[in-house]
Amino acid sequence: MNNPWHERWNRRRDVPLRYVLVEERDHGEDGRDAPYSFGYALLAKCAEVEGLFAELPPPTAPREQLTLFSCAPSGRLRAAVAGADRGRVGDLRIGVTLRGLPVDGWTHGLSDAVVVAHRPGSEDPSRIDITVEATVRTPDLSFGRPPDELRRQFGFELSGAEGEDPYGSCAAAPRLFATRKAPEQAVLRLLGVDPDSPLLAGGDRSTPTDILAVDRTGRVMTGRDAHLRVIGAKPSAFGSGLLDVEVAGRVEDKPLPALEAVWALWREGRPAEPHQWTRFPDELLAEWLWLTEKDAGPDRKGGRHHLDGRLVTGWYALHCALGEAVNGPGGYYGRCWNSLFDCLSGGYGAVPPFTLVWHHFPVARRALAGAGPADDVSYAEEVVDRLRAFGVTVELR
Repeated sequence: MNNPWHERWNRRRDVPLRYVLVEERDHGEDGRDAPYSFGYALLAKCAEVEGLFAELPPPTAPREQLTLFSCAPSGRLRAAVAGADRGRVGDLRIGVTLRGLPVDGWTHGLSDAVVVAHRPGSEDPSRIDITVEATVRTPDLSFGRPPDELRRQFGFELSGAEGEDPYGSCAAAPRLFATRKAPEQAVLRLLGVDPDSPLLAGGDRSTPTDILAVDRTGRVMTGRDAHLRVIGAKPSAFGSGLLDVEVAGRVEDKPLPALEAVWALWREGRPAEPHQWTRFPDELLAEWLWLTEKDAGPDRKGGRHHLDGRLVTGWYALHCALGEAVNGPGGYYGRCWNSLFDCLSGGYGAVPPFTLVWHHFPVARRALAGAGPADDVSYAEEVVDRLRAFGVTVELR
């Protein structure tokens, strides 16, 4: 399959299509697996994905006890060992070092740590073995469980949550790398799935799986990466022979509930009326900008374009307003400083020379004060300088 993001998807006329699931696979010539060669396989088409926008409950990791062996405590940890604040340490960072260098992939955090026991060190009586009770936070990008031989070479530096306050060191923390329950997984229902869909073969999807949201014409609007496991299936109300499939797994960058309204607007196609994005708060406009980055059309020069500075309430709002000004409703012209450079270089519709009339510029300048690369210059002023550097005539009103 070619790049599924560029496909125009369809299915039987009597069954709606809103989502397509595809799986990325390694492939080589003659069907043999080959590194650095990728293709895509269709997993399923469905009418709806229930639960995609539902918020996951906050994690409820259990508290557990860990012993930090041969500690030389200092700061708040030393005070807690002495009984201060009923032994409460607060958030504690256990920084792992290897040959004196920090290794973030094995560095852990302890939330609300409390000293529950301590005794002279079993190997060095001048040091202390300290048992704490806490909730263990694993690193975001974990290296997994280190081999025992490597772990014996680790050093352990103790500090406050951000590494700012030194709390001493310890020689070993055996339970730090214990296997823990995985974070809460999303449970989704894929509605109106064809019974012969490859997804129903079951099993964990160890390779990246894309959940692609399509508009009413079958064009891909946006998507999310996921790893899914089929739990079960039952007949669907969407039609005879179709199934509703329940899956569990992890959805990367799971969309906020409020984004459902943004996707619903774009599902009808690219907006035809201006200022549709202004109905959404600035924190949702990053998603709007991802949706706009499609079908910019051929490069074109010249013309006068108008931008209303009163619409600029934040960084993303500026790029929404700029994209609409030069490329029409739903238009794209960058989402940040670097992507603006790309747009001005060609491939995204309007290219210099052209004229941008920026109305109510002082409003935008105030809204973006301190938001740019330089603290003493408004991001709006930085954008004006970049436009002019590329040959755009900017008239400030």
